Amino acid sequence: IGLTALRPSSLFFGCFSHWCISSCLLSSEESPTELPEFGQTPSEAPTEVEDDWSPAETFLYTGDPSTLNMARCSRAYSTKAQTGSLPSNFYAPLQPAQDALANTANFLNMVFQASDLRESTVDEDMEWYHALVRSLLEGDLLIQRALLTFDADPSVPVPQLVLCATRNPTGKQQAILLQDVSKAWESLHPPSPAPDDSWFRKLKFPESGQPTASLSKRVLLNDLTTLDTPKWGQGDSYVTNRTGVQYASAPFLDCKDGYFEPGWILTLSTSFYGLKPDLTPEFRGVVRVDVNIQDIDLDQCATGDSWFTSTLLTGQDMDCPVLYLNAFFQCQNVVYNLRTSPNFEGLGEALIFIEE
Repeated sequence: IGLTALRPSSLFFGCFSHWCISSCLLSSEESPTELPEFGQTPSEAPTEVEDDWSPAETFLYTGDPSTLNMARCSRAYSTKAQTGSLPSNFYAPLQPAQDALANTANFLNMVFQASDLRESTVDEDMEWYHALVRSLLEGDLLIQRALLTFDADPSVPVPQLVLCATRNPTGKQQAILLQDVSKAWESLHPPSPAPDDSWFRKLKFPESGQPTASLSKRVLLNDLTTLDTPKWGQGDSYVTNRTGVQYASAPFLDCKDGYFEPGWILTLSTSFYGLKPDLTPEFRGVVRVDVNIQDIDLDQCATGDSWFTSTLLTGQDMDCPVLYLNAFFQCQNVVYNLRTSPNFEGLGEALIFIEE
């Protein structure tokens, strides 16, 4: 079965959805700031060109990467936040990334809860943290980028250490780029519609006791003969699992060298903990991965409260059978006018699918 799309307008929105990041800084188009010449008035200064986000929105509903070929950008583009749950078919493809996050967090839980000396030796242990954030990329081929943050002071809003490892597929061999972006925290989160810092903030300053609810207590029996700095023969530790992994409220497109990268990315993150003097968990940092979800099917024709469901308005009396082709879906025999749909106001005109 094939489908032919008849489109009377240049914009191509329809019953589609098709889901990379290559730099730690989401704002990839960088140019030096030019100071005005002496005597130049502020009104003579060049005005900043406003970004056009419509190509990214078009790509969301067509899955056609050619729509991004000429689109310029200054920063990443995140879709409108989704209030529902992830589609059920997302969980299996995302499980390796979730497990990689949980395993890394548990390693750090054990390290920081076994000895509070680790909190004062971060600089000395930097090689270990470099290796750890790099190894996160090997948890799954869909992981494009990994970040690790550390906080010695759980009350400050900005992390003390931020390491970022990114896949760099250029060249004959795939490389892993590692960056220390501890002094560029604000640059990691440019203005909307780029993704914000909720992946970190909601874990460090949670509401209603979350996310410590996902922690389970373990009793550790130590072999003191092999420890250089023994503290106790028996201790407590808290571990997590994949239920402690949080996902962002919306996917995003990365912007590299002033152009969008044609692949939707979803951020997953979880936290790790040290111990307070009363041996209860205390926040120490976050591990994060950005996962390429471009090849995971998404059904806009579905009903319910999951992401992007019922976003295609085809009429109550119209069937919407789904054909999964190349990891995006098409709704068969759909005729509707986008200009009359509040979800797509101003995005295009009519679109007709005819079964061949």
